[in-house]
Amino acid sequence: MTPAHRTLTITLTVLAVLIALPALAYAQESTVGTHTIEFDGYDVDFTLPTAAKAGCLVCHGDENLIRLREDRLVSYYVDAAELEAGPHAAVQCAGCHIDFAFTAPHTTASQDWRREAGSACKNCHQDQNFEVGQGVHRIEVNGNGNGVPGPDAAEKPICSSCHGAHDIVEIDDEGRAALHANGWEVCGRCHEDYWESYNDYYHGRAYKRGAEDAPACWDCHGWHDIRPSSDRDSMVHETRLTETCTAPGCHTDPNVDYVAYAELIHGQRDVLEANPLYSLFQRVRSAIAGIFGR
Repeated sequence: MTPAHRTLTITLTVLAVLIALPALAYAQESTVGTHTIEFDGYDVDFTLPTAAKAGCLVCHGDENLIRLREDRLVSYYVDAAELEAGPHAAVQCAGCHIDFAFTAPHTTASQDWRREAGSACKNCHQDQNFEVGQGVHRIEVNGNGNGVPGPDAAEKPICSSCHGAHDIVEIDDEGRAALHANGWEVCGRCHEDYWESYNDYYHGRAYKRGAEDAPACWDCHGWHDIRPSSDRDSMVHETRLTETCTAPGCHTDPNVDYVAYAELIHGQRDVLEANPLYSLFQRVRSAIAGIFGR
């Protein structure tokens, strides 16, 4: 090999090594998971082809849009057909995701984008938002007048907690029927004790068995402005029970017996356990079950 060829070979080898070094360093900085590569940061920004819904669905319309979050895979897929079938078909994504920037990845003014989007409904549904602000689900603010939510704000439900998000339904006859059958998701999963005690024969037990004419929680307690039973404005306050029981589709001739029965709707077990005969029956049944190993 001539000196010129040797020099050329060495030069090409050095160039190849220099070209490969950034790629090797890049690979060493990445962590490979289950079909996912995570990096410490991004240095790429891009502008969506349009700020409308179609632009967001360029990425979120892909069923494989999954990321690793706190050791679990999270899907960011949005079903476009589900959106179009709902009442917000004409609303652009940024109408609810009001704090999103159109960069990759998304940057938000809020640290909790789910809560930000799930409570953005108030911007359009102001009457309903005012009613919620009067009830037990209102988000308390600090007493210093700065309007900052108090420490219990994260525990309070927001609009999407009860109504859903992308799968929200129109409140028409069909939507009401679907909502009526969904009492556990809407109320029960937060109020498990009341859900368990809603077990009287004519109301709770019938509702849980799918009776369409049995009342869901909100048929008695109200919707947005739910109040505690001790509040005189509550639908289940003793002074308003007659009015509540005569709501359309319910009792047409309530009397003192109906009002007295209201105590059994959530309190049937307490009343029964206070009855000595029932207590005796329970002990006998437990004894028999113990004998047969059940």
